[in-house]
Amino acid sequence: MFGRWVTAENYTKAVVVVRLVREADGEAVSRSLQWVRATTRKTGTWKVTLPQIPAGGLYRIGSVLQLSDAPVEWGQRGDMVHHLGVGDLWVITGQSNSEGHGKSPAPDAPELGVHMFHARGEWTLATHPLGDSTESQYLPNRLGSNPSHSPWLIFAKTLRAELGVPIGLVPAALGGSPLSAWTRGVNGVLFDNMLRYVEDAGGVVRGVVWYQGESDVSAELRKVYARNFKRFVTDLRKSLGNLPVIMTQLNRVVSPPDVLADAGWEGMREIQRQLSRTMRHVFLLSTMDLALSDGIHTNSLGNVAIGQRAASIALGGVYGRDVKFQHPNCVLAKKKSARKIELHFEHVDERLHLDNMIPAEFPFAVRDTAGDVPVESWSIPKPDRFEIRLARPLQGRAIVVGAPTAAPPALVPQDISGYRPMLAFTQKVE
Repeated sequence: MFGRWVTAENYTKAVVVVRLVREADGEAVSRSLQWVRATTRKTGTWKVTLPQIPAGGLYRIGSVLQLSDAPVEWGQRGDMVHHLGVGDLWVITGQSNSEGHGKSPAPDAPELGVHMFHARGEWTLATHPLGDSTESQYLPNRLGSNPSHSPWLIFAKTLRAELGVPIGLVPAALGGSPLSAWTRGVNGVLFDNMLRYVEDAGGVVRGVVWYQGESDVSAELRKVYARNFKRFVTDLRKSLGNLPVIMTQLNRVVSPPDVLADAGWEGMREIQRQLSRTMRHVFLLSTMDLALSDGIHTNSLGNVAIGQRAASIALGGVYGRDVKFQHPNCVLAKKKSARKIELHFEHVDERLHLDNMIPAEFPFAVRDTAGDVPVESWSIPKPDRFEIRLARPLQGRAIVVGAPTAAPPALVPQDISGYRPMLAFTQKVE
């Protein structure tokens, strides 16, 4: 910690002492931090290192200028720094759904112990919108419109409640940004901006949340998405350490029916699923059951669900807590007969459950060389199995798409324990 004191000649023998106390009650955090003598310079500045500060807070640093041997509490007033926390730092990356554009009201108030590194270049209480660009010092991700409610405040509050340490957020996302803006060697402007954000925040990063992909659903961009995402994660870990990445699978988009758009959104969801299956410490959460506030942005209550699911993933997958956090994931589509397919799921804690009896909103599509295959009925014969009975025999090669089209049905199979919805998928029938 640095500060200024006095420059008058008769104060050249003055001593600056500093202590760290708890904001809650004013008690010193420890005996070693009760009053620590600073190093003073003739230039009128001082410097001090506070050793072995325990994780937690919030803390307050107070300084006193001693001009005599009188008790320290009667020294000259010094500067104070309030609301300091020693905890974990999470970086927010991606595009508009990561910025947060939930428009509906939601109870998600700020609280002490959850802070954000504001775009003006200083720490402040975390509150919506996290992507507030007022007086931004980081122009590459200055927003073109005002954001609103995002998933990450409830994410941070949940972690703080469970871990007992402060959580800091660095909001580096930008609406509409393609993966290329996050990929060095392709463009990378937002990647470099993120590194500057983190450096100025002064913290060691614990993890990254990532919600992106809507800008890359075209056939051309999908071809390079997996390669560029792996490059993004590799450069991220080279720059900031071996970080976990919590990724959000694309929700729906409301648009006129379009074969190319459907293929793009189905394809991107499958790419995200495969990346989470093949990359170390890359986790994926489902959004298939969540509502929108407009044509493409998850609404505020949906963002709360995303934040809570991401927090569960962090607690279980990053912090090693014994919590349920993985979403049901289809690992096999097996042809049982010419008119019957059985889907096998992993990560089912108790049993699959589906409350959807409307044929037009069936959450799976079966396609073969002859086209779409009508579904006759379905059942859940075992806790981790889903059986689809077809109206005609399969012809040639076939696939099953879970959560099909750009705007799939909102009711999909869930694990009845925790009601975690399945991940969207595209699976070849074997």
